[in-house]
Amino acid sequence: MIKAQHFIDTSKTNILILAVRLISVSGAVIWATYPDLYLANVNKLLLIYLYNILIYIYTAFFIIRFLFSPDSGKCKYFCLATFIFDQAVISFFTYATGGFSSPFYSGYFVVISISAFVLGTKSSFIVALAGAIFYILFNLGYGVGIYNLVELFYRIVPFFIIFVPTGVLSDAMENHLKEIDKLNLELSRKNKKLEESLKKIEAIQQQLIKREKEKAMLDLAESVAHRLRNPLMSIGGIASIIDKKLKKGAKPEELEKYVEYIKTESKNMSMLLDNLLTMSDTEVEMKFSVLQNIVKEVIEEYKNAISSNKIKLTLKIEEKLPPVRTDPKKLKMALKNIIDNCIKVMPNGGELFIGVAKSEEIKNSIEITIKDTGPGIPKDILQSIFKPFESGGKVKKGLGLPLAKHTIEILGGELYIESKIAEGTTFKIILPM
Repeated sequence: MIKAQHFIDTSKTNILILAVRLISVSGAVIWATYPDLYLANVNKLLLIYLYNILIYIYTAFFIIRFLFSPDSGKCKYFCLATFIFDQAVISFFTYATGGFSSPFYSGYFVVISISAFVLGTKSSFIVALAGAIFYILFNLGYGVGIYNLVELFYRIVPFFIIFVPTGVLSDAMENHLKEIDKLNLELSRKNKKLEESLKKIEAIQQQLIKREKEKAMLDLAESVAHRLRNPLMSIGGIASIIDKKLKKGAKPEELEKYVEYIKTESKNMSMLLDNLLTMSDTEVEMKFSVLQNIVKEVIEEYKNAISSNKIKLTLKIEEKLPPVRTDPKKLKMALKNIIDNCIKVMPNGGELFIGVAKSEEIKNSIEITIKDTGPGIPKDILQSIFKPFESGGKVKKGLGLPLAKHTIEILGGELYIESKIAEGTTFKIILPM
């Protein structure tokens, strides 16, 4: 396996190697064409032709390299052969440009370092050994004496030193990256299993949600049926009484209270059915609205009720609030249900606070606070206060608060409630800007 594919893109590595080779050959051509250069019995023109041929050879190496898969043994052996060829070329450069004193001597280290990076320790050792052999063979032409042998030794030994750190580092990184690949593969398998498990869990959740919805609908239907049964039975009973009285010749004024009762109960049942229809309506018309105007319009509708119940109203609206994207009609309906609840729990007077301001807890949100000083709601009831027809103390909640919460949620907001016995109840509506 070619290690470079783990460190950087293989194509970039090959381009880098080609660039180093071509720059080296170009330097050799410039050196050979220098007018006053002495070349050891080498024909300059022939040398230039040879260097030009090398350019084609290296370009061919670059192209052939892409014919092999990076994971194949053929690729590794081919790259090893090209690096050995580089050592032969560098040796010829050093021989043709001065031998021991040649500036191309540093080319050995470049080739060995790159081979160690690309192929690892074992293969780069072979490249270093090939470079040492070629270096000795080509420099025999300069004669070999005791001085030459010592210099050869000191010049060759670094070949076998330079490949060690790069090769060891390359091997270590290769092992680590293989381990990472192994862990990534294992992680991928576990992620796949996790996705399958999540899909199963999601399917189970959907079934549970479906069952919960069905149960909620059954509970709601049972509650509505129970809620409607009593007034319907009462109306039926009163109808019988009216029928008997009419047969006995009763005067119209004697029947007024019965008729009034029927009208009141019919109105209550109509309101109940309207609320049910409203809860089933999830369509909204969102548009940018001035929230403070909506709040003031709702308060205006309850002005008489607030006054007749001797309730002190405190309205606090933050200045320069940005418009809120909402459905004004639905938001008004939610506010009415909450304020109506607050007024009903204070029949003998109290304080009603309504505040509108930017939320300090949630960014890019506006908070509407509605607080009463009623009797408060017990904790056991507070937990189910948003369920239809739950009791909030002396006052039956019916569908008012559940409808308010449902409406706020389909508008993209949240409705929270806090309550303390003998202190009152606080409603907080959070709406996104």
